[in-house]
Amino acid sequence: MDEKALSTLTPEQAQVIPAIVQHMMGPLVEAMGKLLENNTAALQQLSAAQQVQNDRLEALERQIRLNTPVTRQQVRYLSAAMKEHALELLDKSSVSDPKAVRKLVGIIKKDVLSHYGITALEEIPKHEYNVAMHNIGTWNNMRIVREVVKEARKREEEAAEAALADVEPATS
Repeated sequence: MDEKALSTLTPEQAQVIPAIVQHMMGPLVEAMGKLLENNTAALQQLSAAQQVQNDRLEALERQIRLNTPVTRQQVRYLSAAMKEHALELLDKSSVSDPKAVRKLVGIIKKDVLSHYGITALEEIPKHEYNVAMHNIGTWNNMRIVREVVKEARKREEEAAEAALADVEPATS
């Protein structure tokens, strides 16, 4: 019966149906369009807020990484590397004076600390440990090494002269 009712529509009635459907559905489609626009704007705001949060977290992680110092064991390894490197440099000049080694270790340490703008090895950022070890291993200031060697040899000569002076009065 419904099929007969639809098929019995006059051409004027058939033309009016799209207008009625548009009149009924128009506000609904407009409301859905507004809803989609509002949802898109809300998602964009959420995305911007999420990006700000991600940037802040990244900055916080970076700051934590910078503020995390090396461990005590790493400080011991750094100190041992400085001493080993100083011994290597002085060994090339056949110097084994402990005072010269201490002085050269102090100079290497001062250079490493000045690289980071800090006053103690314990303040080196943990993520910079490998860089600090590399800096120690490649430290090479021959002018300073020559000065330390010269001072060590001078001390050796003075010690030898003092020993000779102690021996001479005993033989006289």
